[in-house]
Amino acid sequence: MQFNKQVIGLLLFFFSQLHSQTLTNNGGFIKSMPGSFIRVNGSVQNDYSGVVTINGNGTPSSAELYVSQDVINNATINADGYIRLLGNWIDNNTYTSTLGTVFMEGANQLLSGTSPTTFFNLTLDGSGVKTQTINKYVNGVLDLKSLELNTSTFGMYVQNPAINAILRSPALPESVEGFVSSANGGFLSRATNSTGTYLFPVGSVSNLSTNVATAPTTDDRYRPVEIVPNSATASSYTVRMANLDASTTSENSPVGYNRLSKEIVMCTTNPLFFHQINRSSGTDADIKVYYIAADDGNWQGLARWNLPSVDNTWRVITGSSTTTSTAPFSVATKTSWNNFSANPYILYNGLSITANCGGPVCANLSSPAHTINSSVTPPGTYTYAWTSNPTGYTSSSANASITPTPSGTTTYTVTVTNSVDNCQATNNCTLTVNQNPSLIFLSPP
Repeated sequence: MQFNKQVIGLLLFFFSQLHSQTLTNNGGFIKSMPGSFIRVNGSVQNDYSGVVTINGNGTPSSAELYVSQDVINNATINADGYIRLLGNWIDNNTYTSTLGTVFMEGANQLLSGTSPTTFFNLTLDGSGVKTQTINKYVNGVLDLKSLELNTSTFGMYVQNPAINAILRSPALPESVEGFVSSANGGFLSRATNSTGTYLFPVGSVSNLSTNVATAPTTDDRYRPVEIVPNSATASSYTVRMANLDASTTSENSPVGYNRLSKEIVMCTTNPLFFHQINRSSGTDADIKVYYIAADDGNWQGLARWNLPSVDNTWRVITGSSTTTSTAPFSVATKTSWNNFSANPYILYNGLSITANCGGPVCANLSSPAHTINSSVTPPGTYTYAWTSNPTGYTSSSANASITPTPSGTTTYTVTVTNSVDNCQATNNCTLTVNQNPSLIFLSPP
């Protein structure tokens, strides 16, 4: 069948006992020409060797298929026009599109079936959550609008390497809307081919990243990640935000990503959420993890599970740093990152200590005493241990006195320990010691 009228009514219905309406194609050809409109007040089921073609050029002048319930494809759909769907997308065979758009315009909807559909454009519209039950692909633009795409334990692969291949339209940049959520094992994947900034708009409105809340709560979080590839090499990265304590055992049985298992320079790790970041292929990249300091706390940098070896420990990513802001996002950054051997990343705080020896001083000066100082960030209650090189000096004071002063230039090292969190920091300073002058008296000739 070929249709080219401006408006085409209901075509053919088979009524069940519940009086639902289904347009069933049992092996035939249904073809709509550009400018035509097919409205089905029910489901569309394409069976056997049936072919449904929605012609178009990817613009509003294309043919449109409007379906008030499900699309069930067991054969072939070719669609360079528009498909507007209020029910579930159930693709079990072949869907082809090089220009078209599927609009998910209902309430809670499934992206389902046994086939990993490759959409051209996919637009979230209507209301509710759009949930995957299988991997899905987008070759054009994924437009989230202000809704949640829940990949569950599957992947959403955006294969268009353009920077603007993912769109969102929230009222505020920090709003928990227009985002991708995933359960453990799921992720958002993006292809890249430039050194531009690629947004991964990840978040969650529930601790398990599987359900939408009826109203915002303190657990609702949009915490995006940006990845900036270091070269234009074709690359691919995946990101998931886990909106729960990393120690939760369901994430990595039997101990989760235990936040108490950390190297000694780390004091605390973020108990609210963590990210899973991976590079599927390609180049090194700058990693930027965004957070809201007013809600999430202040942090010093990024740490990663099992770095550098597989020892079930959180370790500091050397060189990572944070920039605090109130507008609203702060950001933790690691430039030129190239180790993607494990994917859990977390915000951490450590101790920072400075040592100041002052001086210079004269050798063997007994009075007044000379003081060497230390300063710890963040403020707190700590224990101190000073040692010296050359050896011979110890002290347990934050600001230590040296009486008498040493006979030569000496390096002093202070180690500060927070016994509550079992973390330490070390620094040193050097005290320059000038030798006392010698006077030589010469008698006249």
